[in-house]
Amino acid sequence: MSIKTEYADALREHGLKATPRRLYLLSLLSTVKKPLSAQELKTLWRQGEISVVTLYRALEALASAGIVRRVNLQHGHTDYEIVVAGKHHHHLVCTGCGVIEGIQGCLAEKLEKQAMQASSKFSSLSDHSLEFFGTCNTCANV
Repeated sequence: MSIKTEYADALREHGLKATPRRLYLLSLLSTVKKPLSAQELKTLWRQGEISVVTLYRALEALASAGIVRRVNLQHGHTDYEIVVAGKHHHHLVCTGCGVIEGIQGCLAEKLEKQAMQASSKFSSLSDHSLEFFGTCNTCANV
């Protein structure tokens, strides 16, 4: 099965049309392999013209469907990345230069269980976001 077919199937499973723009957007996100803002995606866009507003609408529809996820890397805007089934991960972000490193696997499962045990107002959790901020090796050696 091709990746394009896989994305088309995922879109349809979530009640979204598999339009060429959505398929291209998903291929961009999967190719770059790091969270990107709508503005960064617009810069990379090579399939005709697209406005930032149209990109935001597409990204929000994909995020609502769970195909992409919003990531807050404290850049003053939302970044987006493709959700790969069974590959939940987190990020390390350098506060000096902005380099991002993905950490494979979920480091927060134990913390999620502790949060539920400590909560008196929640019966379940559906998602979490965990990002780490610090200084990369290059910035530390400057």
